[in-house]
Amino acid sequence: MERIPDSIALTSTEAASLLDAHPSSVKRWCNDSELASELTPGGHRRISIHSVMTFARERGIETILGPFHPYEPHVWTALKPIAERGSFRELIGLAMLWVRRGDFERLEHLFLTLGRADFLGFAEFCDGAVRGLLSTIGHEWELGRLRVGDEHMVTEAITGALLALRREWLDHTAESGAATPGTDHRPVAVVGTAEGNQHAIGALCIRMILEREGWRVLYPGADLPTEDFAFIQKSREASLVCISLPPNGSLGDVTRALSILREYYDRARPYAVAFGGPPALSLDGEIAEEPFESVAFYSEGKALQEAVRHGLGGPRIPHSPPLSAGAA
Repeated sequence: MERIPDSIALTSTEAASLLDAHPSSVKRWCNDSELASELTPGGHRRISIHSVMTFARERGIETILGPFHPYEPHVWTALKPIAERGSFRELIGLAMLWVRRGDFERLEHLFLTLGRADFLGFAEFCDGAVRGLLSTIGHEWELGRLRVGDEHMVTEAITGALLALRREWLDHTAESGAATPGTDHRPVAVVGTAEGNQHAIGALCIRMILEREGWRVLYPGADLPTEDFAFIQKSREASLVCISLPPNGSLGDVTRALSILREYYDRARPYAVAFGGPPALSLDGEIAEEPFESVAFYSEGKALQEAVRHGLGGPRIPHSPPLSAGAA
């Protein structure tokens, strides 16, 4: 697996996509013998990925696979099923190969590259790639096949990729003038992990999903006491509180959190509550739970994204205290 095999053949269209060129340009390069290719018995042109990458390097053409030499075929094999049918199996397999080899820098770059891909939505990236890898890492750790240090290195790599993606998105948003902090009327959400939960990647993904949906997100991070969720919500008049439960979270954790939030609830500042955590834990969708506007559990970022688009925690008119007699 260390050398680039010539056995992975691309169509002219695939080569053109990789080179960011028109298929007619690829055909011309092949006809002029600038780009090596072969014809199948059926008369279809095939170009080895080795030839495409050699051509790109000689011409100074940047490609999505360029940073992964000599693993271009492996990355192509991992990305293609995602683009074609939404399958992350090959990606997780490649990621685990690099984890076992201790190649965490390459792992971070792989997730950064996938997070930038225009063929994949960000919520799908979080659910399929990020959650898929972390679930596999957790399973391997439980079986004793990975050390705690390996798990921490993976966490750092994925967090690094997510933060880089967020910075790129914020810079792009600022340049395009899509949002002007302090002058807009975006809905506000509080996102963090429950007290005792140090696993913050899921909450970070939700933060970024909501930001891309036009929300202003207050993100206190990991291991936040439930009382602080309530305090931040009330002081900033957030209309949505998102709490990420630990991997071993239970309905008991949900019940306790709701009990504390209920104590601090201000009906003048209503909000919805969304919990995230292990897929095995479910509240059977969005439910009415006094005094909250709603309470729901989401095991996937895409599900929360759709709920928000359908009105979950929609924008509120900021609460203003009544004028005192002296002020009147």
